[in-house]
Amino acid sequence: MPQPRPILIASDLSENSNLAVSRAMQLGQAMDSPLIALNVIQEEPLWWVVKSGDLDPDELRRNLLREAIACLKDQARQAARALDVPSPEIDAQARLGRPATVVAEMADRHDCGLVALGAHGRHMVRDWFIGTTAEKIVRESDVPVLVARIEPSHSYHRVLVAVDFSDPSAAALRAAARWTPNAQFTLVHTYETWFESYIDAATYERIREEQEDALHERLREFAQANGITRDHEPDYQVIAGHPGTAVVSAAIDAHADLTVCGTLGTTGLRRLAMGSVAQHILRESKNDVLTVPLRG
Repeated sequence: MPQPRPILIASDLSENSNLAVSRAMQLGQAMDSPLIALNVIQEEPLWWVVKSGDLDPDELRRNLLREAIACLKDQARQAARALDVPSPEIDAQARLGRPATVVAEMADRHDCGLVALGAHGRHMVRDWFIGTTAEKIVRESDVPVLVARIEPSHSYHRVLVAVDFSDPSAAALRAAARWTPNAQFTLVHTYETWFESYIDAATYERIREEQEDALHERLREFAQANGITRDHEPDYQVIAGHPGTAVVSAAIDAHADLTVCGTLGTTGLRRLAMGSVAQHILRESKNDVLTVPLRG
């Protein structure tokens, strides 16, 4: 039996990253996965701090790295207390560099199965964590990325998966079944109509119903082919509308605590239909988001 792959927690030590730490602990306990906590300190600000010849930049870096590791361990202890679980053994590490690059390299080096991070970073004006760093990690990493937004008071109960019948969405389905095996699933496929302006209302309604019936059947077959069974209590939805907006709205209606979508990994965010659906979901979702790269 293969060894469980580690979960990498990319923490900026903010309150929002506490959600990622707690959620990673939950998943790690359920999957028996070891945990690695990482804080990345950007190099550039150090040069603004070091203005005196009496300060040793190398010593300052060492102090910052030591402090970051201590803060990571304390963050983990606090998360364990909040979850009322024994504090797990966590490999706390700190690095200097560009956050997205360091996180992707670390995930690859340790053969991680998941990267977990918070929805907002410390520097929300200069560098939104969700608006830049998380998206860069998604683009650069071959590892699924979980962006935590909601308080992890329980394991994931309702999971919505965006499906466009592509290889990335097949990978997303398989990842959802692996990471949330006991959840209730809602599978959503969206489409945009083009023919309503050219035909009468009765004909349009007939064509729409025929199209949606065919898509429902294809959705069921696609789900079964990728490991989604009746045990997940799947609800199949075919929705007309812009994909990104429709998926976010469907997740709210389904009371989903996790939305899962596929990406193309290092080659960029997958355009599931029109526009960057994964990017829209990352930015606009009210719940947690798991992005799954094709090669992850």
